[in-house]
Amino acid sequence: MIIQKKNIIILGSIAYDYLFSFPEKFINAVSINYESEEYQSTITTNKKIIRFGGIAGNIAYNIGLLNITNALLIGAVGKDFEDLGYKSHLLKFSNIKIDVDIYNDDSTATCYIVNDIKNNQMIIFHGGALNKSIEIDLIKRIPNPSKYFYAINSAQSVKAMENLAIQLNKLKIPFIFDPGQVTPLFTQQSLKNIINRSEIVIGNKFEIQKILEKTELTKEQILENNSAIITTLGELGCNLLHKNKNNEFSEISIPACKINTIKDTTGAGDAFRGGLLTGLSLNMNMYDSCCLGSIIASFTIETEGAQTHPLDLMKVKQRYKDNYDKIPMELEQLI
Repeated sequence: MIIQKKNIIILGSIAYDYLFSFPEKFINAVSINYESEEYQSTITTNKKIIRFGGIAGNIAYNIGLLNITNALLIGAVGKDFEDLGYKSHLLKFSNIKIDVDIYNDDSTATCYIVNDIKNNQMIIFHGGALNKSIEIDLIKRIPNPSKYFYAINSAQSVKAMENLAIQLNKLKIPFIFDPGQVTPLFTQQSLKNIINRSEIVIGNKFEIQKILEKTELTKEQILENNSAIITTLGELGCNLLHKNKNNEFSEISIPACKINTIKDTTGAGDAFRGGLLTGLSLNMNMYDSCCLGSIIASFTIETEGAQTHPLDLMKVKQRYKDNYDKIPMELEQLI
């Protein structure tokens, strides 16, 4: 059966990840004088890898691989978005449309990550053009909002996420609130405002806990305005708290999909979100959509890098059946 593809909007960071390996221990390469507040460190790396990344970019990649729903990727990037191949990398997917603001006088957001032999990490993040996301105007950019089934408002600057939440509400496009690593930067009121506007709240256990602490809301109070809270738990799977059709609360623990070989967990959470959005676009229920998210995340973990893995629909279906005993009808009927 061939379905009519639904349309979603992906909002969030688009970035390059520079990965370096340091063949020694950081602790042996650092000199710190706490009294004089002096610091000296020299890191000589023996390996460098440049990868496509950013939450929104990773989500778009997985949705592109599945090719079940259409996605519009909106963000702010530098000239290097084209020069270093990120744009062409995503445009190989016929179901991905890119509508980004390109700032020729700035660079695309960049994350520099150095790993030592003890797997300690040194991370430097440069926002670059991502800081201009605050200027994005969805009202002008989306003349036909009724054609969009869902959006995801994922981590970038707090102010940009606040503005986008207001605009999505004006456009009457339901969205997933995914504050990610910037969760601690929100004020209590800004968190409450976005939660009141969103349809689903998602985050890992630390992010969800931070949301509860900052807002002083219970999960049940959050569900007064949202249909679900999804807490990702890494190798333990995820927890789904949602309301059924009778407005009754239901909490389900969903085990993680079995992994053949664990190579790199980078981007697994973003792959989960790509699977979740795809499931929702197929009208799968919340539980089945979370299971699909877990399936897609498993393929990411089996390769190095967040945007290097392949996907085959038949393998996705088989892995779904092997892990969750059935294949949802909405997924089964796809050619």
